Amino acid sequence: MSSLVKRVLTAAFSIPVVLGCLYFGGIPFFLLVLAASVAAVFELRAMMVEMKVTASGPLMYVGAAALLAAIYVRGEALIAPLLFAVFVSAAVLELISGSARPFSRGGLVLMAVLYGAFLPGHFLLLRAQPQGLALLFLVLLGTWVTDTGAYFVGTRWGRHRLAPTISPKKSVEGAVGGILLSALVTQYVNSRLQIGLLPGWVLGTVIGIAAVAGDLFESALKREAGVKDSGWILPGHGGVLDRIDSLLFTVPVVYYLTKWIG
Repeated sequence: MSSLVKRVLTAAFSIPVVLGCLYFGGIPFFLLVLAASVAAVFELRAMMVEMKVTASGPLMYVGAAALLAAIYVRGEALIAPLLFAVFVSAAVLELISGSARPFSRGGLVLMAVLYGAFLPGHFLLLRAQPQGLALLFLVLLGTWVTDTGAYFVGTRWGRHRLAPTISPKKSVEGAVGGILLSALVTQYVNSRLQIGLLPGWVLGTVIGIAAVAGDLFESALKREAGVKDSGWILPGHGGVLDRIDSLLFTVPVVYYLTKWIG
């Protein structure tokens, strides 16, 4: 089976599932975010193995699942206590280990929980907001438009490297094109939805900038680990992190914008 066929089949199955869970919210959406989070932590730990660094896998998974469950039930209320509990647990594990390495191993546990669960938890936080469904739709659309626009503009007109040491193929022209396209599309859709959060072009620009930053951050992780894809869970698409890297930055940014403005 060719890579293109795998990509199409994976998209044909996953897109309706994601949109359905997003629409209904509640338990289905929580389980979707939880599954994505666990997969993200799995991929992060696999990258750590590639770097010849070991860390407590069980603590990563338990910490990620507990954090998401707490966010679903209590919102932001228990985030700080749970992150503190993960920190203390990682510290204790290092103290009782034969060769304590708190910077490398303890830090990686926190990194996995923060990147693999805390950031995805903002999907739940944003969905729970007034007009959360419409906002998440706008974020998904703006992020996809940014990534798509950056690819096509960069392929056609890209001349100046955006971050050559991280991702040599990404260009300044592509990034600017993706951000501008996000601003235009978000402005148009927001004018129809009448969300009233921010002018659509402002929201789209913010989403675009965050999307580019999220993509570059995951590229930096993969480059440090020496891997091409974050994983293999999604046939034809690589790993879960390869698909949600931009969203891990755009969703939190828009969530905190709603808190700041509202």
